[in-house]
Amino acid sequence: MKQSVTDVLRRGFDSTLANWQLIGIRIAESFLLVMIIVMSIIAAVVPVALSAGLSNFDFKHADDPGQFVMGLILEHWVLIVYILLIASFILAVLIAIHAFVDAGNARVFIDAEQRVRGTAAPPRDVLRAFDINRWLKGGRGSWWTVFWIYNLVWGIGGLIIVIPLLATIAGMLMVSEMGGRVAVACGGLFLTFVVALPLAIIMAIVVQKATIVAVARSAGASDSLRLGWREIRDDFGRHFAVAFIVFVIAFGGAMVISLFTAPMSIIRNIGHTPFTNIAFAPAQILSSIAQTIFSAAVGLWFLASYVGLTEKR
Repeated sequence: MKQSVTDVLRRGFDSTLANWQLIGIRIAESFLLVMIIVMSIIAAVVPVALSAGLSNFDFKHADDPGQFVMGLILEHWVLIVYILLIASFILAVLIAIHAFVDAGNARVFIDAEQRVRGTAAPPRDVLRAFDINRWLKGGRGSWWTVFWIYNLVWGIGGLIIVIPLLATIAGMLMVSEMGGRVAVACGGLFLTFVVALPLAIIMAIVVQKATIVAVARSAGASDSLRLGWREIRDDFGRHFAVAFIVFVIAFGGAMVISLFTAPMSIIRNIGHTPFTNIAFAPAQILSSIAQTIFSAAVGLWFLASYVGLTEKR
């Protein structure tokens, strides 16, 4: 007998709380990724860009912005290629770290679900399966597969999203009047948003499902995507409902947290004095921490719920 959407979400919620240590790992991952990005920019990009004199360019005094940008590209194409290579390498490192963390988290939730397979409403303590060795084993065993799952899904999705952007650029080049260019740009960006939003949701669902299949069944990236997509199609209603509810809660919770600090942000911007900046800085920091914790918890809840859909169908 299939679990209802409510039961799946409740089981996923209990599993997330029982293995609360994973929330701390996800938060640590977020800080690590931010540090890698910041340090990479400081160490590899900024010094080279400054030495090339890119900080001295003034776009405001350019007679033809299009020709100015083209000349900038032609003159500094080596630097641009270097920056793109550095960015690609850093992105690959970030995806690899996230793949390792996701694989380890999935391993813990899968083991927790296997403990209570066949039990309708197990106690929360029974779902406690976190062990650092189990988490590391899951990460080491499946990170490479999960890494390629991310690359395949988001690579294909990125190519689809690029299509309306390229069409927008082509339309802007064909229009000579500034008003027409602005209209084409606005229309193209709106079309891109309409395409990108549902596509991003679908890609998130597919990646989550394929990750669980890869970890649970030791399948390769292509097999995990194929099996995961087939299970989503066979049980689309529950998969969509679980994802929709979690996404709505994630968006609503983030909005609620932001509302608490919105008045302080307004006062801080209006005052714009050292005193107001110092006085309201702790609230801004607490808000950022709360957003990070909430985002990590909801993301793990989504993963645990999809583990329930995969392991107990």
